[in-house]
Amino acid sequence: MKHSIWVTLLAASACLPACKSSEPPSTTVSPAQPAATPQPAPAPKATDPSSVATLALDPAASQFNFEAAKITRTHQGTFKRFTGSATLVGDDLQSVTVEVETPSLEADDPKLASHIKTADFLDIEKFPKATFKSQSIQKKAAGTATHEVTGALTLHGITQEITFPATVAVTPATVSGTAAIRIDRQKFGVKYPGMPDDLIKDEVVLQPNLVFTRK
Repeated sequence: MKHSIWVTLLAASACLPACKSSEPPSTTVSPAQPAATPQPAPAPKATDPSSVATLALDPAASQFNFEAAKITRTHQGTFKRFTGSATLVGDDLQSVTVEVETPSLEADDPKLASHIKTADFLDIEKFPKATFKSQSIQKKAAGTATHEVTGALTLHGITQEITFPATVAVTPATVSGTAAIRIDRQKFGVKYPGMPDDLIKDEVVLQPNLVFTRK
């Protein structure tokens, strides 16, 4: 009987380490960390009002020409009356606005000029103004151009967004800009086809050469 008791005690003591090891390990839970507070974006740098300048377009020093073609000939034309302004921030051109009086159109063929003013083309009685307002002017060299200009051109009562390269020069007295702006007349509702044997091409090239002077 004593022998059985000792065997039982020995078996129980041998089981103790194994029983302890079968218990799941304790888990320590770290206290929750507070969420990081997002940092506000830095405020944009304010423009110094003293660095902003508005310049008026000088019509006497400027030109607003255009070129259009049919199968047999290319024609040159110009607008004689136009106004506008440009805005500088420091020495950077920020915006340009130009308004053209379409009745002031002249061309290398007076008969053609008269026809362009009719409802077949510009319909100057209904649409006496054409305007351009820039939306973005970025420095971007490409060939002889220095900038890329994007803006809204309103012609023949229709507004289209256009983008074109321009050459801009800033001096202490003036800002000047030149460009060759290729547009599709069909997109502005000017659809007169021309004579069947001498069709008019859709592309028209606007050729502004503008000078703005500091006030």
